[in-house]
Amino acid sequence: MSGTLQNVNNLWQIVDGWDDEEMDDEVDNVDYVVEYIDPEDEPPEVHEFPIVEDDEEEVESKHTVQLHCVQIANGEIENSVWSATPPDKPNVSTNAGRKIAQAKAGPLGLAKAAKSPSECLSLFLDADVIATITEHTNERISVEKQNYARPRDASDTNAVEIMAYLGILYIAGTVQDGRQKIDHLFEAKKGTGMEAVFLTMGIHRFTFLSRCLQFDDPATTEEETDTDKLAPIRAIYERIITNFQKFFRPGRLLALGEQLTPFKGACEFRQSIPAKPSGGLKCHLLVDCEIPYTCNMELCVPNNHKPYDLSYDPTDVAMRMTEPVQGKHKTIIMSPKFTSLDTIKKLHDSRTMLIGEVTKSCKNIPKQFTVSKGRTENDTLTAYHEMASLISHMVRSKDLLILMSSYREESSDTDSMDGDKEESPDPKIVQLYNRTKNVVQLIHQMCTTYDVSRNTRRWQMIVFFNLMNISAINAWCIYRMNHPESNLDRREFLTDMALELLRPQAQVYCKMGTQ
Repeated sequence: MSGTLQNVNNLWQIVDGWDDEEMDDEVDNVDYVVEYIDPEDEPPEVHEFPIVEDDEEEVESKHTVQLHCVQIANGEIENSVWSATPPDKPNVSTNAGRKIAQAKAGPLGLAKAAKSPSECLSLFLDADVIATITEHTNERISVEKQNYARPRDASDTNAVEIMAYLGILYIAGTVQDGRQKIDHLFEAKKGTGMEAVFLTMGIHRFTFLSRCLQFDDPATTEEETDTDKLAPIRAIYERIITNFQKFFRPGRLLALGEQLTPFKGACEFRQSIPAKPSGGLKCHLLVDCEIPYTCNMELCVPNNHKPYDLSYDPTDVAMRMTEPVQGKHKTIIMSPKFTSLDTIKKLHDSRTMLIGEVTKSCKNIPKQFTVSKGRTENDTLTAYHEMASLISHMVRSKDLLILMSSYREESSDTDSMDGDKEESPDPKIVQLYNRTKNVVQLIHQMCTTYDVSRNTRRWQMIVFFNLMNISAINAWCIYRMNHPESNLDRREFLTDMALELLRPQAQVYCKMGTQ
């Protein structure tokens, strides 16, 4: 995982955040984004610092990146919508150019006061989520009771026991016991078990709760599924994602990508990709690039019933996923699947920038930009179309990188980019993309490393396990931001968090054993 971590730009560059209502004068806590607007337009409703006028020499130096443009007569590239001549940009020394101040990534609201690992997790798996699970699990238990001779074998559960159940899943994940038999963790006689686990509940109770765990009313789930395929877990799913957005202010750079959670059971919306033909449940993730915090998440449920029948056209997905940050001058890093001129135009209209890789087979890409023969290492071609720019960069021999971006804000996003101070032959926008393109892959890798998932035939459980994994990662991010001096790694954090969840139920369980 360390190799992937190095691709993330300043993973823990933590600063004190501010409330949207409270602005201070310390410019160290803000990023500047240069926005070009029509003088006739009304100024955007954002906090801003006074306009900073650059000298003409300074402005010129910022835009003199050495790119080899394709030389075509009249400035047009043959059989293409692209032009070798960049459109005129507004003069930043006039009122059309202004520097917008943005607060850096940080916790919001109650997240600022969350100190312990369990408090950080409870921001996302909050009391309402636990109460909903407890209520519907008890409804399922009431149905199962008739199969047990002794009432105590099928007794109702409560919020404390549900939290302890989640704690056992997390602690099993820390020893990388996911999808394996969990019996050995409960082994007390041979001494091979984990004391914190078998002193919390017995193996039979754990398996009983796993079988009865419910996220919706079992009596109505079947009817609701006819109108919404995601009905059995929608309430929990939407609540947790809302909490993701509620307690974190994203930074300037975010990445959009896909995550596939393995699942081989029966499910109408199980999908597969070439890299993983066995299939699973696919999600779209929007992740902060400075801190691996998942800001938005969407489970792919094709051909659902109205009003939940969403379009999964790449442009529509990109617009839905970035909706929480649109109009806030963010820059979205996208994979080739989502990058297109149409997406760039729509995001640009909502004051959002895009940097994304495109494949050689992408429509309207000039042939010169897809050919590596005769080009040397670090050779770069560039072209323009309205608010978009196209860059073809030779990374090494026969290794070509083609990027499409919102060209006007290109320098503002890259000039202030933090990272190595050493000069690089790559254009700054290429450096920025290379540093941030693996953030979604990093989240998937982190989920896999300490996975809480168990083998199950219920797709609802797989969705919930994935929500637990991502909630734990987000909780770790909040904890590290609130404790910048802490060196607690993620495994230690998950262990401490799990023990805090187990402790109340362990006290109850021990008292019952002594009676």
